Amino acid sequence: MLVLGFMIADLMLLPSNMYQLYIFDRLLLQLPIILFVVAVSFWRRFIQYRAFIFAGLVIALSYSNYWLIWVCWDEHSFIFPYEGTILYAFFCVFALGIPFKLAIAANVINILGFLGLMWIAPVYGDRVLISVAFVSGSLFICAYARYRLDRSVRMLKETNERLLKLSKYDPLSDLLNRRAFREQSEKLLALSKRHNVSMAVLMLDLDDFKKYNDSFGHQQGDEAIKVQARIMKEVFKRETDILGRYGGEEFIVVLSDINKEQVEKHAKALLDKWREAKLKHAEGAKYPLMSCSIGVAYAKSVDDISIDWIIDEADKALYKAKEKGKAQFVLKEAQC
Repeated sequence: MLVLGFMIADLMLLPSNMYQLYIFDRLLLQLPIILFVVAVSFWRRFIQYRAFIFAGLVIALSYSNYWLIWVCWDEHSFIFPYEGTILYAFFCVFALGIPFKLAIAANVINILGFLGLMWIAPVYGDRVLISVAFVSGSLFICAYARYRLDRSVRMLKETNERLLKLSKYDPLSDLLNRRAFREQSEKLLALSKRHNVSMAVLMLDLDDFKKYNDSFGHQQGDEAIKVQARIMKEVFKRETDILGRYGGEEFIVVLSDINKEQVEKHAKALLDKWREAKLKHAEGAKYPLMSCSIGVAYAKSVDDISIDWIIDEADKALYKAKEKGKAQFVLKEAQC
């Protein structure tokens, strides 16, 4: 549409003896180039290479313009304008989205082509230098504007990613916060029901955490929270494992498609890793080293259960672990 629009305007300005040359350039050079790119856009790998294809497009269109400028001057002593080159560059860079590095490469090639054209055919007479400066400056501004746009988009993307992380993750433990954890758990439960697989929920609570906080201070208490998060990440490594901070010193894990023996193994690994951590506890605590208690709810079938129900069962199991002396786990087979 851009090419055809220019054709109407240009044909009104050109002498009639140049119509054939001009139509040849636009309809038999530039339009086929554009239609070729349109055809290539149906290629299944086009998205992967589209930036290179569009960069090639702007170079091809610019050099077809240079050819027309040269022939008009050489054969008809007619000064054909160069502004189309600039418009092609801006259109391809911004409308088609050529990234900065390719934009600067394509524009440098086009600037060199224009310099070469002015060397062999000083079409614009005493305005050659200003024409070179105008084309070079315009193409440089085009590439620089693309750089600024790419940088702004990148910064916006990074900001959005940070905001998304803040909205989903607990900043201290880097585990899912309660709201995000619930959303992920609901999805996992629905998937477990669809595939008729088991599910387990582990509730973890740091033993005598208030005494630890009161004795060593909140900053050290934060470090204990981080240790718990690190231990959880070391034990639960599957992509489907959902780890969250439930609140305060309470943590939660949801597992799917797992047998009871594997769940017990994970619970034991959590306790073992706390013993290996050898984090000194406060005086008056149940044990000299920091530990955690774990309540596990295991459901072999999840057809008739809700996420709230199985979490509540895990919470009851955690309460029993605390009653039995802490630093241990209690597993309850959930039956709705």
